[in-house]
Amino acid sequence: MTRAKGLGIVVGGTVIVGASAWVFHTTRDVLVESAQVTAGPITRRVVAVGSVQALTTVEVGAQVAGMVQFLGADFNSTVRAGQVIARLDPSLYQAALDQARASLLQAQAGFGQAQADLAGLHVAEDDARMKLTRVEALAAGQVLTTADLDSARIAAVEAGDLVRAQEAQVAERRAEIEQASAAVEQASVNLDHTMIRSPIDGIVVDRDVDVGQTLAATMQAPVLFRIAADLAHVQVQANIDESDVDGLTKGEPAKFEVESYPGETFAGTVKELRLQPVAEQTTTAATVASSTAPASTSLVSTVVGYTAIIDVVNPRERLRPGMTAEVMLDGARRPNVIRIPNSALAFRPPPDVLRWLNEADPLISTGASDPADGTKVREVWEFDGKRFTAVPVHVGLADGGWTELLSGAVRPGDALVTSAVLRQRSRI
Repeated sequence: MTRAKGLGIVVGGTVIVGASAWVFHTTRDVLVESAQVTAGPITRRVVAVGSVQALTTVEVGAQVAGMVQFLGADFNSTVRAGQVIARLDPSLYQAALDQARASLLQAQAGFGQAQADLAGLHVAEDDARMKLTRVEALAAGQVLTTADLDSARIAAVEAGDLVRAQEAQVAERRAEIEQASAAVEQASVNLDHTMIRSPIDGIVVDRDVDVGQTLAATMQAPVLFRIAADLAHVQVQANIDESDVDGLTKGEPAKFEVESYPGETFAGTVKELRLQPVAEQTTTAATVASSTAPASTSLVSTVVGYTAIIDVVNPRERLRPGMTAEVMLDGARRPNVIRIPNSALAFRPPPDVLRWLNEADPLISTGASDPADGTKVREVWEFDGKRFTAVPVHVGLADGGWTELLSGAVRPGDALVTSAVLRQRSRI
């Protein structure tokens, strides 16, 4: 350290002061932060987005067309199974039922007449056969001629043919009765369908019809109401990414939050993880302008997930169908493994630090899988005060703070670099 002492000189009444001066020297060193490798559990936290749904939601529609004459339920109405919640104008269907009943009566009358005619023809057939028997006896005694015998035989055959023809008529009249009965049944069912009833006990969550509205049920039944079963129990349907499916099991606890109640956490239980995949396509587009026309490229990628069903007790019915839920689950877990801090895996020596230490910029692995066993290959770094040393490691399960070490030349207690910066210091 050197210091120049100030001198004061008077020249022509002017004081010239030589100021004191400090001579500073700067130096650099490397400031390194590290974290230790430890042993302990790793639990992968799964965060997914889902929606609150009723356990059962039934769409109630109209099976016949007509004008809405009456509504017996509205939004948030509590209904019981079999309760009339709407009625269509029944006049056309009542008229169709009356006509079908009249046709049935007519068919029954025709059937009765055909049976009476058949009974008369049976009597005529019996008489013709009796006459044929007498004629055959007389012809055998040569009292009657062969022509008389032939006439009696023809009469008996014709009587039998008439009976069989009439029996066919009776069968046809019976079929007409069955057809008319079916028409009556159909007309009765259509009339009954003008009374729209709730199929379950529940709460009306949606109403899509008003009094006076005309419904057309030609191709498919129009939806009038949506009724949710008891909202004291609801379920959350969450979309789980395929990378998080491992470790999710039936019966494990789940927590979630909804925007309607910020800061409040709700609890549930995983009921099932459905096997049917849910695929969503995302498109990334890039446009490059040119002097003539814009050029664009697009990349379509598919994200695959699976639906987890979470049962939730909702005693005060605060949770309502359609609410968006942010779900938190415990995924795959390891009870006791060697753990590398995630910050150590994310570290790479900065170029300026390497230049200061006269080290070359190393080639860093990109996290590719080892072809031998499929595990991920990464690198962590150690610092001995003079240089950085890369240590390749094979890693497995990771959570928010730690990553499982499968193999590599590190042990619990080893210090791994998490940060390195050049620090300038001034000295006198």
